[in-house]
Amino acid sequence: MPITFNVISRKNIQKPNDPPKFYADIIGDGKTTLEDLAKYASTVSTVSKADILAVLESTFSKIADDVADGKIVYVGEYFTLQAGGSSEGKDTADEVNASSIKSVKTIFRPGKMIKMH
Repeated sequence: MPITFNVISRKNIQKPNDPPKFYADIIGDGKTTLEDLAKYASTVSTVSKADILAVLESTFSKIADDVADGKIVYVGEYFTLQAGGSSEGKDTADEVNASSIKSVKTIFRPGKMIKMH
């Protein structure tokens, strides 16, 4: 199924007098759950859906823990996850501490197997 999108216009805030440009705004269409992944995997292997679900749950739990611990998690050639974020600027290096961090997010980088699809 192809990716669906809407066409939207955006002005360049650095050049407010320029006319807006038009962009494709990709729309999420449907969803795939952990249950769906387990069901699919059980149809293409000899492992039961319950066993696959248990493996997926433990794998994603470990991924979440490792990202929260600041590790870069490489999931084969599919994707990489790591923590990132932003912090307040301080006048000196000594002033920077954990409370300087304003937000934390997970950075997703697609790998070769996702980029090619």
